[in-house]
Amino acid sequence: MPDGPQETPYGEPLRVPPEKEPLKMLPVLFILVTISCLYSVYTAYHLLPLLQIGEHASAVDLDQRSRGIWQGTAFNLITLLLLSSYIRCILVHPGDVPNESPWLYSPVPGFSKPSLLEAKKTGERRHCKWCGKYKPDRCHHCRICQTCILKMDHHCPWIYNCVGFHNYKFFLLLLFYTMLDTHFIMWTMTESMVQSVQNNAPFWDMFSLLFGLTLAFFFGTLVTLFFAFHFWLTANGLTTIEF
Repeated sequence: MPDGPQETPYGEPLRVPPEKEPLKMLPVLFILVTISCLYSVYTAYHLLPLLQIGEHASAVDLDQRSRGIWQGTAFNLITLLLLSSYIRCILVHPGDVPNESPWLYSPVPGFSKPSLLEAKKTGERRHCKWCGKYKPDRCHHCRICQTCILKMDHHCPWIYNCVGFHNYKFFLLLLFYTMLDTHFIMWTMTESMVQSVQNNAPFWDMFSLLFGLTLAFFFGTLVTLFFAFHFWLTANGLTTIEF
């Protein structure tokens, strides 16, 4: 591999984020806080009551405990996969142009140029005036990341990174697991919300359950539509830029 980002144990180039842009990390912090809130609400106000921890054996509803066990197992597994995909979206470099010949731009006639399909309207090879390199097909310059990105899809502030060749699969998996997690919360925690209203539970319990369900519904709806769009793009071999 040419000089550039180091590799992960899985062979993807590892991205080293810029150090002087702390404000651009705020969307990532927001996502992590949102995940923590939903995880805490679901665990504290839905799973723990179902598991009936601390209840005397004679007072335990075995059917409820059984549902609590499988729902807790499924929820934690999906959340773990979601976090794994999110971390890899952030850390894996989407891919850049090698800093070596024949990709280095030269206006000299007859200079060896890479064989590509995409070209300018004039018929010349595309090159980046900021990076000083020829652009591979489907490569675009990101002014935020300040580099050319291989098979660039878009720059995503929520992962503090571009989505490109090396990390697109993790981005798609992130959308998929987020969709599963939010739908799982909505369809299973509704039971606890209904019971809290029927049993006239404390205000804070009802508020927390309603807050969690509202948050899950909002993000679930958005991410489901976004996942469907990217699934369609993938099925048609397109990127967001090419759409």
